[in-house]
Amino acid sequence: MKLLTILFFSLSTLLGCIENPNHASVNFSTKLSAKNSGDSDSLAAPVAIAISTAHYHFPYQLTKPDQSFKMPDKLEEISGLTIGPKNKFLYTVQDEKGNIYKIDLNSGEVTKKIDFGKDGDYEGLAYHQNTIYVTKSNGTIYQVKDPDGEDLVVSTYKTDLKGKNDVEGLCYQAASNSLLLACKGIPTMGETTEEAANRKSVYRFDLATKKLIADPLYKITLRKVQQFLKKATHHSEFQNFQSYLSQDNFKFSPSGIAIHPESHEIYILSSSKKMLLIMNVAGDIQYLAKLNKKIHRQPEGITFGKDGTLYIANEGKGGHGRIYVYEPQN
Repeated sequence: MKLLTILFFSLSTLLGCIENPNHASVNFSTKLSAKNSGDSDSLAAPVAIAISTAHYHFPYQLTKPDQSFKMPDKLEEISGLTIGPKNKFLYTVQDEKGNIYKIDLNSGEVTKKIDFGKDGDYEGLAYHQNTIYVTKSNGTIYQVKDPDGEDLVVSTYKTDLKGKNDVEGLCYQAASNSLLLACKGIPTMGETTEEAANRKSVYRFDLATKKLIADPLYKITLRKVQQFLKKATHHSEFQNFQSYLSQDNFKFSPSGIAIHPESHEIYILSSSKKMLLIMNVAGDIQYLAKLNKKIHRQPEGITFGKDGTLYIANEGKGGHGRIYVYEPQN
């Protein structure tokens, strides 16, 4: 048994170093253990698959969280995620109540509930200059100033997005002083579901003008994803990617978005089929990973600390919601 284990890890390591002739690198990793906060559930997981462009360095071990926070019952349906300016607290919402929850990063405990609005389908949030922005699935944005103060000042901004666009992700982009809104539903305003079947969009909300820019900033299309995947089609392990990223079955559905503080790359989660896609600032796909469902039951929120620490929030799906913490690797 010991010999088989050694052979297995040797093979995994070898495969993880292969680069195919079309300049795509293939990475495999295995989850063995993790530090858990307030929970003893095993996070052991089988081999996970990821594809990246040549020489791309992905700085996290997605099958090996450095820490896990178990959320209370009220956050079983945890959704968006953002981090405060001093890297001491996370802020999150759940997709039914107009509440923001403040989470201590030392203990993983909820320390405060901030009531900002009526019940609704709240999905994403972002923190910038002592203000939290929250989006509903219909594209309405709530600006919550001084969220930790005694007297909240809440402003509401309607956009041209609708429920059919199904906004799920929100983050702040410093380069454009804007909020980025990732849509799970119809990508372009006015389209039908059939016309939009193989495309997803990310829109930009300008914070200076408080207006949504009509043209999508980024488009995630079946064609772009297929071109990226073709670099690794000779690996049989990637047939799973092909099966749910095909003409008749495009299952990439953005559920969270964040920008890496150093590379400025755009990280986009998909709760459907549990994927992570990374684009550069130009919108070119750099990395695509299939997240392990034993760890990521339903990935909904993503954010970064200033030091590059990655946080991913997962709905409980009948259990407890969780936030996983990944420290960057050199």
